[in-house]
Amino acid sequence: MEFEEKLKIFTSNIKEKLKHIDTEETTKIALITPFLQLMGYDTTNPAEVRAEYIADVGSKRGEKIDLAILSDDAEIILIECKSAHVELSSEHLSQLYRYFNITDSEIGILTNGIKYQFYTDSIKPGQMDKSPFFEVDLLNLNDKDIHELNKFTKSNFDISKIKSKVDDLKYAHDIHKIISSEIDSPSEELVKVITKQVYDGVITQNVRDKFYKIIKNEFKEVISEKVEIRLNNALEQNNEDYVPVLIENDDGIITTNEEYEGYYIVKSIAAKIINPERIYLRDFKSYCNVLLDDNKYYPIARLYFNNIHRLRISLFDGFEKAGKGRKKWKSYNINNINEIYNYEQEIIKTINIYLREIKKKK
Repeated sequence: MEFEEKLKIFTSNIKEKLKHIDTEETTKIALITPFLQLMGYDTTNPAEVRAEYIADVGSKRGEKIDLAILSDDAEIILIECKSAHVELSSEHLSQLYRYFNITDSEIGILTNGIKYQFYTDSIKPGQMDKSPFFEVDLLNLNDKDIHELNKFTKSNFDISKIKSKVDDLKYAHDIHKIISSEIDSPSEELVKVITKQVYDGVITQNVRDKFYKIIKNEFKEVISEKVEIRLNNALEQNNEDYVPVLIENDDGIITTNEEYEGYYIVKSIAAKIINPERIYLRDFKSYCNVLLDDNKYYPIARLYFNNIHRLRISLFDGFEKAGKGRKKWKSYNINNINEIYNYEQEIIKTINIYLREIKKKK
């Protein structure tokens, strides 16, 4: 079974486990240790994974770190564990920080079994950074998260490769959050910068409020325009000389530009009722799934776009289920990718059904 498939099965059971978790120790047993096993580490072998790991720190003797992953009797990863119901914060870093700085460990992890924060010493060698270079939420995984997590599995762990990409990961993560936040809710600073470039008058509070609404709306318009331009370019090149742009992941699965364009259209339709960041693409060898919240139980559409001369889309019914609990779907042949817009009503209906279902579970 592939890593991604194992991870999906593991994460699908987390919410049910959370109902029975009330302590840090139970979190370790029910969530953290099984996750380490999923990552390929032998948690039954104390030469590889050791609980309550002791390393004397200055005048403090006999302090323990929750878990340590070892290689050749040397610490490579230290893990500080908190209860699943505790929100991780910098206040929980003190012990991990001390241990990291006096051991040979290369990676420090702070986790509550759901969120994992990865730290290293990118600024000053031997001294753990104050902020993580990678952070993942197992209940909200995306393709990039899974790709990066795979690098920390036992079979793929290569600290030199990980450290060479630390800065890129850290800054990309922070920049992504900032841009996403600005798109959803432009900051006062950004509104001021843009307003100054198009408005010559005094920027009063009323002017700021007016331009805030305009800028927020234009962000969405620009994104939609970019998607449409890419779509039109792809369709104009739909001839014998056209060679599609292909992106291949580590599993050898190729995502074509047609599949991305179809995904972006579904995403733009969904943006009318929800944050488009909740729409994810999952590619398989013969089709792509478009999912709500990257959850296999919330499929919106399935794109059969590997053959650009025979395009087909399947739309899911949020209510009806087929065998083994799978959602029922209905397939449609389409002549070009733009025809997805013809099914806007069906797509929005399915998403609304899922949203109601999610709300009931909370």
